[in-house]
Amino acid sequence: MESKKTLIIFEQIDTFEQFLERNIIFNNVDIFTPYKKVSNVFMHNFRAIAKRLPGFLFHNWWLEEWSRKLPDYTNIVVFDNAISLKLLEYIDAHKTRSSKLKLWLWNVPNKQVNYLNSNYDVYCFDKTYSENYNLKFVEQFYVLGSTKKKDILDIEYDFYFIGADKGRLPKLKSLAKQIVLNNYSYRFDVFGVKKQHFDSEFEGIQVIDKLLPYDEVLDNILASNVIVELNKKGQDGLTLRAMESIFYKKKLITNNKKIINYDFYHPNNILVWEEGNDIKLDEFIQKPYVQLEKDIIGRYSFSNWLSKITEI
Repeated sequence: MESKKTLIIFEQIDTFEQFLERNIIFNNVDIFTPYKKVSNVFMHNFRAIAKRLPGFLFHNWWLEEWSRKLPDYTNIVVFDNAISLKLLEYIDAHKTRSSKLKLWLWNVPNKQVNYLNSNYDVYCFDKTYSENYNLKFVEQFYVLGSTKKKDILDIEYDFYFIGADKGRLPKLKSLAKQIVLNNYSYRFDVFGVKKQHFDSEFEGIQVIDKLLPYDEVLDNILASNVIVELNKKGQDGLTLRAMESIFYKKKLITNNKKIINYDFYHPNNILVWEEGNDIKLDEFIQKPYVQLEKDIIGRYSFSNWLSKITEI
C-alpha cells in the first residue's frame, strides 16, 4: 500500500520558522517555502513584482520544488504566512482530486478569514476565534524532543519576557514593580518601542530593535525560572510561550485566564495574573515544579497536531 505523504508550506523568514523546519523530521512529511529563495534585495524585489503581475506565468516560475510533485501528496497544509490567492489557485489546479488542501491560521485575527473559510478547509489554534468564524479547531503544537539539542544553562533571571510592545508595556512595568518589590530579577526584551520615550527606571526592560534569533531566545528561557506570557486582548489560544513552558519544564505567569481549563495546568507551575492585582510571587517561586505526564506533553507535539489536521 502506498504511504500517505504530507506537504507543509510556510515562509521561513522568521528564525522560529527556521527552527521548526530544522526540527520537524518525519519520513512522510516534506516542508517547503512557497517560493524560491533569493540572495539579495534586487532579486527579492524582482520576485515580489513577478508574483503580482497579471496571469500565472511569472508567478509559477518562482514556485519552489514542491510545485513539480504535487500529485505525490495526500495532504497539503499551507500556513497563513504563505497564503496568497494565486498560490492557493495553483495548488487547487494541480493537486490530485483526492488530495486535500488545508489552511492553518497561526496568526489571528486574519483579514481574509471569511473568504478563506468559504472556499477552503481552514484550521486554527484559537478556540474562541474558531468558534466565532466556524473554523476547525486544532490545538497549538511545538516540536517534541527539541530540548535535547540544548544544554542546560545556569539561571540568570527569575522572570523572562520577549515580544513586541503592542500595548503590553504598561503591564510589563506593573509586573516589573512587583518582581522588584519581591526581590526577584527579571529580563524583559521588548521591541517596537521608541527608546527616547522609554522610562529608564526599569533596568530589566531592554528595548531591542528586532526580535532575537530563536536560538538566543531559547538560551534566555533556559536561563530563567519563569516565562512571562501576555496575550493580546481577545486572544485565548495557547501561545508559543505556553508551549515553551511545557516542553522546557519552566514555570509560566500569564494573563490568559482560560489556561486553567487545560490539561497541563497546575497551580505550582502556572500563575494567572491580572494587572492591578497583587500577586504572591514568593509563594509561587518557592513551590516545586510539578512534572507533567508524557501523555499530556505528547498532546501538544507536532506529531499529534499532524495526525489531527490530516485526519489520519
